[in-house]
Amino acid sequence: PSDRFDITVVALATRGGGIVEQLPEHVRVIDLGMDSPLDILQVRKIWSTLGTTDILVTSLYHATQIGRILGTLRRVPVILSWQHNERLGSDIRQRLFGLFSFLDTMVLADSEAAADGAVESGVDPDRIQQIPIAGIDIGEYEPVTHSSTGHITVGTVGRLTPQKNMQAILDVAEELRSEPISFRVAGTGPQQAELERYADANDIESVTFEGFVESVPDFLSEVGIYFQPSRREGLCITVLEAMAAGLPIVASNVGGITETVVPGETGVLAEPEDIETFRDAIIELSTDPERRAEYGAAGRERVAKSYSQDRLVEAFLDVVDSV
Repeated sequence: PSDRFDITVVALATRGGGIVEQLPEHVRVIDLGMDSPLDILQVRKIWSTLGTTDILVTSLYHATQIGRILGTLRRVPVILSWQHNERLGSDIRQRLFGLFSFLDTMVLADSEAAADGAVESGVDPDRIQQIPIAGIDIGEYEPVTHSSTGHITVGTVGRLTPQKNMQAILDVAEELRSEPISFRVAGTGPQQAELERYADANDIESVTFEGFVESVPDFLSEVGIYFQPSRREGLCITVLEAMAAGLPIVASNVGGITETVVPGETGVLAEPEDIETFRDAIIELSTDPERRAEYGAAGRERVAKSYSQDRLVEAFLDVVDSV
């Protein structure tokens, strides 16, 4: 509520994605334009702003470390750090996250997996609060209609990085090359060229890499099954978005995905490298529109109940009041 909160969003860098345009008009945005560590002096732009800040919320590794230190130097009364992953990308980051956590008033974990990862890094368990950071507006997602069809599209949304295990999509597609099943991958990342070369070299024509998509809800409305073979995750917002769109989920049994996807109720889970189980699940769902509809409806209901925008706001305000 704008009558209670005066909000400034500070971005280390803004690289597209339309996020700024989605913010309410009463939110002020400061873009530091920090494209490399050499731009660290750009933080001087927010020195005065932090001096009048009551609550500082940080998100993602670099912003969290910078925010913790600057917030402490400027004597910000409350510092809250979001933790989105069950484990950070390297052992050094994992240790440093825990080492500097004493500067936080509280660490906010988006899942049990993220909370466990924070404890593993050295965060005091008594200073961790679990909050479902998804904040899904269910009204933005038109539920997919599942019907008998001769062709099924499997969709995936995510960064093309080793963490997301996009190679598994190519491996599954390779085994299903004779089936009427195609794969659409939305997202960009450092592995894109490598994955595209592999697809070309192995004549995998059923996978399309679509790059950045303007609207995830629109993308999801055009697929019949959602596939997320990640090696590690926190809450995994894209899985929740797919559930909101009424899609059955085939995913890896890692991190927060195990807390959102219920096997036999909203989808199928398997080990990240279990290509055979992924393949069999996709084949079975592709020929069973009733089960796809059943899983999709249950997933959408689960998101509306536990991972909605209202639920996030309620949980966050509870933390604000408590500190």
